[in-house]
Amino acid sequence: MPKRVDHEQRRQEITQALWRIAMTEGVAAATLRRVAAEAGVSMNLVQYYFTTKDQLLRYGLQRVIEVAVERMRDEMAEFTGSGNPRAVLRACLLGMLPVDETAKLTSTIYTAYLSYAVHDPEIKVMVQSIAKSLATQLAPLAESAQDADVDPLAETASLVAMVAGLATQILIETYTPEEAIALVDYRLDRLFAVRAV
Repeated sequence: MPKRVDHEQRRQEITQALWRIAMTEGVAAATLRRVAAEAGVSMNLVQYYFTTKDQLLRYGLQRVIEVAVERMRDEMAEFTGSGNPRAVLRACLLGMLPVDETAKLTSTIYTAYLSYAVHDPEIKVMVQSIAKSLATQLAPLAESAQDADVDPLAETASLVAMVAGLATQILIETYTPEEAIALVDYRLDRLFAVRAV
């Protein structure tokens, strides 16, 4: 009887090979031939699942986004429904930071894709709306902030942008994870000052 092939597992193995190359040499270095060699499979097998490099790169980016979103949801799950918008917002923001090995992996890969997106229109389209979309989803959490003059969308947009920058700064060791978390808490304490009293 022929051996059953788990096609999704095979796609994941190929994608992980792509990610390893992206982490060490950048997304541009990830040709189909290089990915095949890294995965320890034939070029024909890679092309069976991904007929072009662009298709492979898009799939790899989609998967890293899914992994990151799942991580943020896991971080937020403990506080969702708690009635504490600051705690939910904090959990989401900290879920974006590379504070453990899994998050460091996804942040490094995502950062490699962001660099590649500067010159690749298709990848650019895939990533350019993520920050604004996340800020829009988080804006209701900032509505209970310190005063009526606070613009919830502007607050969450600036927090998301700050955390995205901090993620990169952790990767290059400008800030430690602890320092980055302290900066997030500083901003949240100011935003929710009256509520915290």
